[in-house]
Amino acid sequence: MRKIEMVRCAVSSPNDPGHSDDAKSLRFVPSEIFRLWQYLMVNVKGFTLFDTVTGVWMDEEMYSRERQAMPNAAPDHVVEVSFTYVRETDVGRPVIRYFPQDHLENIMSVFLKHFSKEHIHGHTRKIPGFFVGT
Repeated sequence: MRKIEMVRCAVSSPNDPGHSDDAKSLRFVPSEIFRLWQYLMVNVKGFTLFDTVTGVWMDEEMYSRERQAMPNAAPDHVVEVSFTYVRETDVGRPVIRYFPQDHLENIMSVFLKHFSKEHIHGHTRKIPGFFVGT
C-alpha cells in the first residue's frame, strides 16, 4: 500500500502560448520534487504550467481502503511506472514516473526513447493507482 503527495498540472509548450488542447498535457509530479521540476520546465525549457492541483496518488489497495474518506470528485487513473537504470559505471538509479492510464501506451513509447534499452535493469513495473485532488 502506497500513498504519495502529488501535484497535477497542465503543461503547455513554448510553441503554443494559447494553451490549445493539442499542445497541453497533464503531468503528475511528486510534491517533494515539484518546485525543482517546475523551475526546470518553466525557466529552462520555457513551458507554461497552469491548472495546478495538489493531492495524493494511491495504489489501488490504498485507494480501496480510504475511498470512503475521499472527496466526491472522480479520481484520475494514474499509473506509476518504475525501473532501475544502470549505466557502465553507475550503481543504478531508480526511475519513477506517473502517467495518466488512458494515454499510457502512447506516453511509454515516447518516454522510453530517453533511455537506452540495454541499461534498463530488470523489468519495468506498472502499478495502477489514483490521483485524488484535495
